[in-house]
Amino acid sequence: MNKNQILAGIMEEKIVSILRVSDSSKVIPASLALLEGGIKVIEISLNTPKALVCMTKLARIDGIVPGAGTVTDKEMAIESIEAGAEFIVTPITRKDVINTCHDLGKPVFSGAFTPSEIFQAHEWGADVIKVFPAETLGMNYIKAVKAPFPDIKLMPTGGVTPDNIDKWLDMGANCVGVGSSFTKPDILDNEEWGRLTGIAKEFTSNIAHYKTNRKNHH
Repeated sequence: MNKNQILAGIMEEKIVSILRVSDSSKVIPASLALLEGGIKVIEISLNTPKALVCMTKLARIDGIVPGAGTVTDKEMAIESIEAGAEFIVTPITRKDVINTCHDLGKPVFSGAFTPSEIFQAHEWGADVIKVFPAETLGMNYIKAVKAPFPDIKLMPTGGVTPDNIDKWLDMGANCVGVGSSFTKPDILDNEEWGRLTGIAKEFTSNIAHYKTNRKNHH
């Protein structure tokens, strides 16, 4: 798939699950549990031990779109893409990282927070702006930023739950990043994969409702 196809697929799914875990042996079972709950887009944070080894395994699983998160320089971007990442997420905006991802045909989600940073990232070519930490100013901030920048794709990350995901999307989020809901210590420690699938299903069913409501209103 080319960059635009990968990006279109992620925008359609509406949710990027973020796995930042201290035990790399949990990555694949957690990913399979998410996939069973309908979540296909999975970002492995590079500060997870053996993140690139996990990425290669994830890339071989049918139906999963693997990506790398917490990428802060172009070497990390190159290594992640070589390991199988289909998209790159950064906590900050680096022009060299954006250019590197595009040279390798992959979309990049660049981290930014203020309107100036968001516009700068967009101007440098970031495909989506990861608004982080989003819970600090909340969903009204997304709506406020979208007013002058309706064409800039925003992915708020932080503070998104199954109960409020539709509200984030209503406020103008093009997709959302979700981490803490999926990496609760008790779920991971006790390997409660069925419970993780249940949480994933809550998210995906609420996304489906949101899409249906939008169609009905248009």
